[in-house]
Amino acid sequence: MKSFVIKRGSIALLAAAMAVCSLNAAAVDAAKSAELALNNDDWYQVWSENQAVVFDDRAVYLDYLKTGKAPYLKDLGTKDNAGRALVLGLRAEDKGKDLNTLSAKRFLDVSLPPSSSFYGEIREDNKIFIFQRYGDMMDVVKLGEPIFSYIELGGGPNGERLVYALAKEEKKPETLISKFKSLNR
Repeated sequence: MKSFVIKRGSIALLAAAMAVCSLNAAAVDAAKSAELALNNDDWYQVWSENQAVVFDDRAVYLDYLKTGKAPYLKDLGTKDNAGRALVLGLRAEDKGKDLNTLSAKRFLDVSLPPSSSFYGEIREDNKIFIFQRYGDMMDVVKLGEPIFSYIELGGGPNGERLVYALAKEEKKPETLISKFKSLNR
């Protein structure tokens, strides 16, 4: 009789544990879906002497790099710390949207939490800054250079200097280098 009760209790505990695991998996899937909806996994900027063009869409960014044009450019009427005019480079479908709902603007305003898999680039002259953390990218936006970095001279797609932003004790960022190279073939 006791072994029958123990077996029933074990089965009930196993069922409860499986239910909790499935709830946790559902919560993780929901969190990932919410993160995708935020459009907070990548951010790009192109700096010239007079402008800082900010993108939240990689396709628009890449097209801008090739042509110097975006479907829609919106001057924010403000300047960054270096005196460059801040301009959003947007998809055509973003033209009529409230600017404060767009990821490019929300990242500038520090009102959008970055994804855990964040990736960013800033291009200026003949160098490309590459980031795996939003905070490091914001440091460069404010200071003009990363505090700690790993540099590859001539390693860019067109011979640009690559500047990988690092944390203080971080070594050569092999994963970030691989990601940059796979995205910029």
